[in-house]
Amino acid sequence: MGADDIAAGHSLFKQNCIACHGTEGQGAAVGPNLSDEYWIHGGTINNIFKSIKYGWQEKGMRSWKDDFSPVQMAQLSSYVKSLKGLKLPNPREPQGELFIEDVKPDSTSKATK
Repeated sequence: MGADDIAAGHSLFKQNCIACHGTEGQGAAVGPNLSDEYWIHGGTINNIFKSIKYGWQEKGMRSWKDDFSPVQMAQLSSYVKSLKGLKLPNPREPQGELFIEDVKPDSTSKATK
């Protein structure tokens, strides 16, 4: 997803997610900080999409599958993923497990000497 999709995700976030996750994604009384490296339900783009789509009722996260299209959920997931590493004001303490992205080397690039 490109910059336009991330911007669309940001708009969706501002309209629907700040009550639980804070105005910048730093976390609030209910929702976790989305900018750190700790994730309760996994930090891959697929994990984020699944959390948005199905929610986590036992944790207070509702399902958004009836409100957002698959494209909108992908845009929102991309926006949330873009928050990683930001130094946001007053972040909520880390929750969940440390998540390190498994980045595989680009098989099309060749090492140069």
